Amino acid sequence: MGTFAFTACSEKTGNNAEQTAESAGDDMERNMDNADATWESERDETRNEINRTIGDIDREIEETDRNMEKATASEKAQWRERKRRLENERSDLNKTLDRIGQETKETWQDFKKGVNNTMDDIRRELDDDNNNNNRNNRK
Repeated sequence: MGTFAFTACSEKTGNNAEQTAESAGDDMERNMDNADATWESERDETRNEINRTIGDIDREIEETDRNMEKATASEKAQWRERKRRLENERSDLNKTLDRIGQETKETWQDFKKGVNNTMDDIRRELDDDNNNNNRNNRK
């Protein structure tokens, strides 16, 4: 009888271990699927933010062109420089958009951090330029 109890207990323990392993495998697969969805969502969100910023830059370039039309010769040089900077930033962002599809899950966090820093710098520059232009227009 003791052998039967031990065998039955061993079989039950073996079944529990098997079920636990299957459950852990299922959990791991679900976690990987969630990580994939999160990564893809972040990638889409980053792509959208870059496109919005490119749109903002395009509007700033149009505004710069309008300001150049009515500027003095010395002011035109400043507006041309601003336009050149904006066009370079737009070009860099377009290159970044091209790279998004090449990034892997392993490199994503570093890439995203770099993109966020670049976007912060561009936003700050656009805000500073707009504030300076508003001050100059009031004079």
